[in-house]
Amino acid sequence: MADVEVSDVAVAAAAQSKKRTFRKFAYRGIDLDALLDMSTDELVKLFTPRIRRRFGRGLKRKPMALIKKLRKAVYFRVIF
Repeated sequence: MADVEVSDVAVAAAAQSKKRTFRKFAYRGIDLDALLDMSTDELVKLFTPRIRRRFGRGLKRKPMALIKKLRKAVYFRVIF
């Protein structure tokens, strides 16, 4: 009985001390850091034809606002 309690405590301690690993984001085999360093032209080459046409025609106000918000978030993530 005592052996069972000791092994349960050991298993619980091992599970608690184990660090959680986060999923690494990649788009078409390119990791997030490399994607952030790419220029818009290099990034557009990775997209599907529909997205490439949309970028070629120009983005309207809502998509540009999203891109601006994402750039701001990346800037603050790098700075702080």
